[in-house]
Amino acid sequence: MKTVWLILLLFLFVGSLPVSAQKKNSKEEKAARLEEAFQKTQVLVKSNHFKINIDRVYTQSGQDVSRFNPSGEIIITDSVAKGNLPFFGRAYSLPYGEGGGIEFDGPVKDRSILEKKKKRALIYQFSVAGGNDTYQFNIDIAPSGGCTVNLMSNNRAYISYSGSVSPLEEKDSTHSTH
Repeated sequence: MKTVWLILLLFLFVGSLPVSAQKKNSKEEKAARLEEAFQKTQVLVKSNHFKINIDRVYTQSGQDVSRFNPSGEIIITDSVAKGNLPFFGRAYSLPYGEGGGIEFDGPVKDRSILEKKKKRALIYQFSVAGGNDTYQFNIDIAPSGGCTVNLMSNNRAYISYSGSVSPLEEKDSTHSTH
């Protein structure tokens, strides 16, 4: 009887070894996939040819107003930024009839790309003029391409968005050239 228990314990012990090795491999595989995703995202962002698709909007108070089905986009091509973003919030100084969304199509100024080494993320910053306003963007980009866009304006309240970074489609790059 002792022999049966000893053999049973031996099988249980040996059976658990591959599981722990498998967990270690999956952790290493996950780190490798994360690094690969980060490298792809980094190359895309540093090429200055990408698109940000907006799917969520947060007002200055932090309220999620995505229930109104907001969508928008920012297209970066070389030194030009073009965008159409929803806006919910206070406008301080706008000409009559211009209280709707945020639109811009102009040269990028003060562009910088910073890398957060520990989090393996990027911070993409720039400013662009649009109509009678200047917009300053601070975009936190995760390794997977998900991003948070923080927007400050001279004439409107602060607003933030979340979305994802993706490569430009052929039609996007032809619309944004000057």
